[in-house]
Amino acid sequence: MSDSPSISRWIMFAQKDYDAAYNMSVLHHPPPIEIICYHCQQSVEKILKAYTLARSAPLVKTHDLESILKQCMEHDVQFGDFADICSVLTGYAIASRYPLDEDWINEQDMETAVENAKKIIEFTKARLAELRCAAEKATTSSSET
Repeated sequence: MSDSPSISRWIMFAQKDYDAAYNMSVLHHPPPIEIICYHCQQSVEKILKAYTLARSAPLVKTHDLESILKQCMEHDVQFGDFADICSVLTGYAIASRYPLDEDWINEQDMETAVENAKKIIEFTKARLAELRCAAEKATTSSSET
């Protein structure tokens, strides 16, 4: 596992995007639905990129979560459980930032996006922690011999 400060920064930025989305969803009435959904997409994009970096995979410059998820699945097939979620969240990367069609996202979509972003972040953080532990054990084992 590659364990560089940049991975920690990707994780921190993912968490900041998620926190912004969550806080806006509970503090603003009416909530800025499109902005919240955009930050959910961004949080997932960044946490998945952190995982790919931790696996020493090249960083792909894309907002397509399905593409990034495929990279993650090369190392852990359980990421595939999030394929449908990533497909929906990817749509928020561009379209939610422009006044194209105001009614295409509703409050239920927003709530689902916040819940799903949290699931993916928690899952990925757990996988990153497992990688870190495995790397530490490997380092300890090699230094003992």
